[in-house]
Amino acid sequence: MKTVVLNPANIERILRRISYQIVESTEGDLEITLIGMMPRGAWVADQLVSHLSEISKVRVKRLDVDADDVETLSAESSAVKDKEVVLVDDIINSGVSMMRVAGAIMQFEPRCLITVSLVDRKHRKFPIKSDFTGLSLATTMQEHLRLEIKPKPTIYLQ
Repeated sequence: MKTVVLNPANIERILRRISYQIVESTEGDLEITLIGMMPRGAWVADQLVSHLSEISKVRVKRLDVDADDVETLSAESSAVKDKEVVLVDDIINSGVSMMRVAGAIMQFEPRCLITVSLVDRKHRKFPIKSDFTGLSLATTMQEHLRLEIKPKPTIYLQ
């Protein structure tokens, strides 16, 4: 049985709020690098780019990364070095994937690294946090959250 945790309207509201938080936190920087964690974090990052273009003049360099293939970031090191970097995922569970990608990003010396998620489950194995989160949700380890993008973006608890 699936239970709706965030419906499309909730997700839209969260994305808009996080976009404003990103603009406020970049302190007037006109360029940021937004990295979406594949696959669904990339969708969230695309939505944030759309909102950012509506509310600010910030230029966004968009990248995607697979947590199991962080070596692909080395080809984009100039997009990270001395830049404000925003790392985006849909749902943070244990933090393993985000920690792996954040570690790879830090090799290229960004000015700062901001982490974003729609939902944070708080089941950490590593000391990483989401700077901007739509919803913090306590779940059991047996429960699973999933962002389904089609037909309309919805986060379900299963």
